[in-house]
Amino acid sequence: MWQERNPLGNAKQAADRGEVVFSEATNFTGTIRSDSPVYIFGQFEGDIDTTASVVIGKNARVVATIRAHDIGVAGAFVGTITASGHVEIYAGGRLYGDVSASGLKIEDGAVFSGQSVMPQKNDDPFLLAASHQLRLVEGVA
Repeated sequence: MWQERNPLGNAKQAADRGEVVFSEATNFTGTIRSDSPVYIFGQFEGDIDTTASVVIGKNARVVATIRAHDIGVAGAFVGTITASGHVEIYAGGRLYGDVSASGLKIEDGAVFSGQSVMPQKNDDPFLLAASHQLRLVEGVA
């Protein structure tokens, strides 16, 4: 009976999974460094640095610089994102800021206002030469 009502038991289960979770009732300002997934459903302002994923819930409001593997935005985000994997902005999600990621997916009904960069590990020599040639033709070189 006590185990069912013990809030520490539930907290230990979340900690054992290694997840960082901020509920809707949470308002946090600061820095998070983790090798575990980070879920934000409340308000957060600061920096997040993780080798795992970051999920911003639909009612979340986040102002931050985020460095993570994959990032999903269903709520409101303002700031800078650097993802070694992919960034997804879900329907209803709003992202205002700059994104650097291997891939970017924006669903219908989502908002993205900013710049995106998709760095390549090995630039294609043909495309680089063609880009240089195009700048010469346009007089931009």
